[in-house]
Amino acid sequence: MSENTRTLQPVKFPRYERHGLFMGLQWYQLGFVAIGVLAGTIASATGGPPALILTMPVWLGLILFGVLQYQRIPYPVWASAATIFLWRQQLGQTKFLAKPEQPRPAGHLALPGGLGSLELRETQEGAAFVVDRQGHEAIAVLRCTTTSFALLDDDDKSYAVQAWSRVQTAMAQRPAVARLAIQDYTVPYPSTALREFYDRAKAPTRIEDVRWGDKSYLDLIAAAGSTMIHELFVCLVIDTAKARRRIRDAGGSLVGMDHVVASEVEALTTGLKTHGVTVDEWLPGPKLTAVMRGAFDPEAVTRLAALEQDSEAAPMTAGPMAVEEHWSYLRTDSGFHQTFWIAEWPRQQVFPGFLHPVVYVGNFRHTVTEVIRAIPSDQALRDIRSAHEAHDTRRRINARFDRPLTREQRAEEEEVAEREDEIVAGHGDVRPAAYITITADTLDDLARCRQQLESAAAGAFVELRLLAGQQWPAFVAGALPLGRGLK
Repeated sequence: MSENTRTLQPVKFPRYERHGLFMGLQWYQLGFVAIGVLAGTIASATGGPPALILTMPVWLGLILFGVLQYQRIPYPVWASAATIFLWRQQLGQTKFLAKPEQPRPAGHLALPGGLGSLELRETQEGAAFVVDRQGHEAIAVLRCTTTSFALLDDDDKSYAVQAWSRVQTAMAQRPAVARLAIQDYTVPYPSTALREFYDRAKAPTRIEDVRWGDKSYLDLIAAAGSTMIHELFVCLVIDTAKARRRIRDAGGSLVGMDHVVASEVEALTTGLKTHGVTVDEWLPGPKLTAVMRGAFDPEAVTRLAALEQDSEAAPMTAGPMAVEEHWSYLRTDSGFHQTFWIAEWPRQQVFPGFLHPVVYVGNFRHTVTEVIRAIPSDQALRDIRSAHEAHDTRRRINARFDRPLTREQRAEEEEVAEREDEIVAGHGDVRPAAYITITADTLDDLARCRQQLESAAAGAFVELRLLAGQQWPAFVAGALPLGRGLK
């Protein structure tokens, strides 16, 4: 889209790149094919045709195992995921039970698995950020508000899209910024929560003449049922390894890290203002732990929201009491969760805001997370050169066997060329990945929520894929405000 136009224009997403070493096959697929061919050759050389026919299930099975795919994922990848999941299950790594009697290092978050090493630090102003010393990252979470994109007119929508493009370009030019995650939490609140808020907010003394208004308002609350609240969070992930020099110049250790994180948050806040997004607050420690706790314990969301307003409330822990990971879902304190990955973006041209059916689907708790990773221009150009070489190799192979290019292959080449033109023109290169986590009280409710989500995904022209065997890391990527994503 041109920077000068104020007309809302449709956009088209590139396909996920699937480059292989030969004929679109990865090295592990070629390995199985080579072993199968070698086994068949040895059988034929030693025993002749009878041995070749007798060992056909072995060598043919290896070849097919390396070539075939299920849901566009090669069989070896499925086998690897299943093996890792079963191995973790045997080692007891798919279950977590909190042990209150065991001491926990001060400042560490009480989270399962490797997340237990995350540290919660606060700045001098009271804001909090999470430090991942093993991953060399620091994460700050911002609570934001903005006008609904669907309510804007076409000119304002076009300006918002252009402003967001500039925000991503600025992020790509800041080497300290590793990732940016935008999370939309849709949380259902029962009518009792509205009544509790009304009881806390109303004046202690009331004029006799307006009590009829109180009764009418309470009747309206009682008839409202549940209401859906949308909370928007932006997670800024800073690469402390790349910012090591800045941290050292600012005083080193946590003091320097505090300064660097604050400066990056300020720069992001300024950029978001041009996009029409207002940063309400940089979450302090109690509110950040409340968001994490609410992801694990949905029933406690209303109680945690009340505690956030009480500055004298006792501190809360971010982690759950129990987590049980299954192949296709995750169970925590008071909820069942499933996390999906947007495997394919729309193939046809769509207008900005096409994800609204997914964001506003159903009356159940769900989280839509988009993790954006900035790619340096030199690395992006190297990837493009590799893609061009792969396409040239494929063209030569097709010409050798007298096979024409498919329309999909031509579309991939055009998208790579368009991407190169945009980078040369000065635009930043980013890699988005989106995850959707749904939450329900029972497995039956979870199945109904999944049906509604898949119907909404069809209306948004995206393809959802359940991250089978990876539900715990997928939950961390899609439901927790850590801006991690899946590697």
